Amino acid sequence: MRSLYIDSLRKGIADSLANDDRVYLLGEDITEPYGGSFKVTKSLSTKFPGRLLATPMSEQGITGFAVGMALGGLKPIVEIMFGDFLTLTLDQLLNHASKFVGLYNAKMHLVVRTPMGGHRGYGATHSQSIERLVFGIPNIDVVAPSILHSPGHLLNESIEKGGIVVFIENKLDYARNLLPSDESENILSIRKQQDSFPLAISEIIDSGESPDVVMIAYGGAVPFVLEAQKELFMEDEIAIKLISPSRIDTIDTQEILKEIGSSSIVYIAEEGISDFGWAEHVATLLRESGYKGIIGRIGSKNEVIGASEEEENRVLLTSDKIKEGIHELLGC
Repeated sequence: MRSLYIDSLRKGIADSLANDDRVYLLGEDITEPYGGSFKVTKSLSTKFPGRLLATPMSEQGITGFAVGMALGGLKPIVEIMFGDFLTLTLDQLLNHASKFVGLYNAKMHLVVRTPMGGHRGYGATHSQSIERLVFGIPNIDVVAPSILHSPGHLLNESIEKGGIVVFIENKLDYARNLLPSDESENILSIRKQQDSFPLAISEIIDSGESPDVVMIAYGGAVPFVLEAQKELFMEDEIAIKLISPSRIDTIDTQEILKEIGSSSIVYIAEEGISDFGWAEHVATLLRESGYKGIIGRIGSKNEVIGASEEEENRVLLTSDKIKEGIHELLGC
């Protein structure tokens, strides 16, 4: 029986709370009866009395309080209700927490969880993917599980590794099934490396030695790629291999190049705005590491996100746009 993305997250939080009394969860409306805006923390406050701290509506205040807890040797997890409000935590993360690691020689354990992504009709200020704002900040790691990973396990790793981790979830993924590793899923073969914060790989079963295109994507972009991957093979016999990193602030270029192999086309997708983004950075790293093939990239448009389905589809990443992009790269 498959598990839901949200169930994996909830179990990850519960396991951390049960195994270490230094773990606390802070956020707005996270206790019963509400259980968080997306219900990730549902029932946990009754199972772990006093360990879930419902806070006032102040993202900067919540994060600052958690920074102090981490400096004091506790392991706080902060829930920011919408990823768009990560902007309100930046002063605490950039100018305080990231500096305190070195200033006090402290192995702080601090995880900031937040959901990104659109296609829910929430409008311009509740539909963005702005994790790029915390890329490149010293002592801050960024982890983004997809449905090819185990979000709960990645959360446990993030809590225990030490340092500051911004943990990017996806609104649509909460209700999705996780795809099993080392098993077939329809026409796809799913596997996952055994490393810490692993790459996950989805390939067409028995499609030949080298795929037509290798795609690289993380988090909320992965389901769009998976949909395109299936449809392109069924409709046009185009074989796509997907590589999905779980830690996205640093890229293991050599491992990705091994997975790319002899493929001559790489297409990189992200749910955020494509200009000056993650896909550009990955493309640069691949080129600097000697990859000679064609590299394309796709993401959302650099425009304000409307609330209607039509406007969301026009601006945001979709599987149809990925399919169109691959047809262009292949010249067909």
